[in-house]
Amino acid sequence: MSARILVFGGSFDPPHKGHQALLKAAEEKIHPDRVIVIPAYHSPWKRNSSALPEQRFQMAKLAFPDAEISPLEMRSRRRVYAVEILRRLKKENPDAEIHFVIGSDLAVRFDEWKNPWELRKLARWWTAIRPPKNGKIPASFNLISRAMPEISSTDLRTRLLMGEEVSGKMDSRVLEWINQEGLYGVSILSKLKKILKPERLLHSISVARLSRNLSSVWRVDSFEAALAGLLHDAGRSIPVSEMKSYCQKRRLRIPLLREVSAYQPILLHAYISEDISRRIFGIKNEDILKAIRHHTLGAFAMGNLERLIYVCDTCSEDRNYSEAAQLRELAARDPQEAFLECLNGKIRHALSLRGWIHPFPIQVWNSLIL
Repeated sequence: MSARILVFGGSFDPPHKGHQALLKAAEEKIHPDRVIVIPAYHSPWKRNSSALPEQRFQMAKLAFPDAEISPLEMRSRRRVYAVEILRRLKKENPDAEIHFVIGSDLAVRFDEWKNPWELRKLARWWTAIRPPKNGKIPASFNLISRAMPEISSTDLRTRLLMGEEVSGKMDSRVLEWINQEGLYGVSILSKLKKILKPERLLHSISVARLSRNLSSVWRVDSFEAALAGLLHDAGRSIPVSEMKSYCQKRRLRIPLLREVSAYQPILLHAYISEDISRRIFGIKNEDILKAIRHHTLGAFAMGNLERLIYVCDTCSEDRNYSEAAQLRELAARDPQEAFLECLNGKIRHALSLRGWIHPFPIQVWNSLIL
């Protein structure tokens, strides 16, 4: 009888109890002689990963202690496709019966994989439904009839960042290692508590939560949305009276610095927040940094993440003005209209103060309606 090899590939960013449940269910169904877990170096289905490949490899070793954790992709140092892995396994094990298990979220997109016709020949494919079910599982798949826990790595990353409870969703050894290594921004909240006043910290958390909750509607990554929300006001840790000197010392490039410093120095905090996020919190993602920089004045050609943080800063749960709740409802159903309404509201408020008005919001408004 030929040997049976069960392959389980994924980003594992991070691995969780849903991954463990799927692999266990597949093992009980297939009874493999070997179980090989292959952490992706860079998944073809992910724009980026929050943890480094080496870190995800280590987490896989902790999450799947009884399996072979293959360094194949780590050694390749590039994006590796499933068809390449299976060709290699077949060459090394010509008489083996190869089985490949994946989550249902990937199974529904199987026809988009590289060389799906060849993949079907190289291995037998397995999956199990994880709610919510989105899409149709191909007929070529063997379906494991067992309920899978509703857990996603994306949700876990955001929960870890926000300091929320996740112990029931992931192995304690993995969670301990994440905290030890400071992955997924687990230390950001504690650092913010040390530099922001309680009411400012509450606002930052409120913006992060609203950004996360609206991320799917606005079509942005929930982790990036929450992270930008948490850090958008980091610059408020600097007293307003010291903001100008901070910007000069750090040589920050700020349009109209003289006018802003003279008439509305509080506006400098967005640029300072970006600098602190980059320098102290180690943020390198330019989309996040731009969202932080533009959350107060806006900018031309703002992306979805920039607009989301702009809106959530305007109408987060801690805002107590009368229109805030209506703006939150609007943001949940019509992002474009919510952005316009928030921009409109800020311009109206600036006009009501009968003082100097920064030209950026007016210019952004005109660019959108002309």
